[in-house]
Amino acid sequence: MKQLRKVIYIPVILILLPIAIILFGYLYGSRHFVVRECEVYFDSLPPQFDGYRIVQFSDFHAGAFHCGHDKDVAAIVDLINKQEGDIICFTGDLVTRQSSELEGFSEDLKRLKAHDGVYSVMGNHDYSLYRRISMAERKADIRNLQELQRSFGWNLLLNDNTIIRKGDDSIAIIGVENDGTPPHFPSYANLPKALKGINEKTFKILLSHDPTHWQRNVLPETNIQLTLSGHTHAGQFLVFGWSPVKAIYKEWTGLNEQDKRYLHISNGIGCVPLPFRIGAWPEINVITLHKDKDK
Repeated sequence: MKQLRKVIYIPVILILLPIAIILFGYLYGSRHFVVRECEVYFDSLPPQFDGYRIVQFSDFHAGAFHCGHDKDVAAIVDLINKQEGDIICFTGDLVTRQSSELEGFSEDLKRLKAHDGVYSVMGNHDYSLYRRISMAERKADIRNLQELQRSFGWNLLLNDNTIIRKGDDSIAIIGVENDGTPPHFPSYANLPKALKGINEKTFKILLSHDPTHWQRNVLPETNIQLTLSGHTHAGQFLVFGWSPVKAIYKEWTGLNEQDKRYLHISNGIGCVPLPFRIGAWPEINVITLHKDKDK
């Protein structure tokens, strides 16, 4: 009799366990917002920027918040503002399929505030590629998404840059359009154009959605000290340091270093295709820059 019960329990457990994991990931995991902080040291950082706080968020994917998570957007904005960053950087994928996903969220997104402003770039999902529409409709949707970001008061960087000044010191904030591997991920970045007018010795921070851009172009072709990316979501599943995206990406989460140059990858705040996360909790990142202790 006991053996019979064991035989019955095993398939029941095998059926219920995945259901429990999915429900946990939806009801709790997708809205378990965390703040992850890190400190990065550079010998080339201008002294006035020692202690400069960058608040990064990425992969918002507005469409997922309409699945019973609408009120989470206000909570996310409040949490970002609470970090009191010197600058806020959004590293792409504001929507999943189309700009209309932002309906109902504009007023909250306008509330994002930082002393030196909010800067954003485009991610692969922001180009309206994942639905069957005409090229004219696609271009119109992209324009609408870009205009919406500007209406929020964000500084959208499309292969462009801006200079942030503190006293006699300055740093450059550079933003490129998505640079991925076609056909699934568009490649529109133009690093030479984005770097135009910047002195070679200027400390540079690059916003580039796809982290593979770092190895392909940023490291070999520039002297950019810090790159901020997103895109991977850490697979939305991270258990004991393992995620399925490890099989795809060399750099896929957190702070990565090569020759004293850094790539920071945010796990993102939203979800795709559905609100679900286990371990790779939706996150806001605070990156504090420091002048190298040894300098």
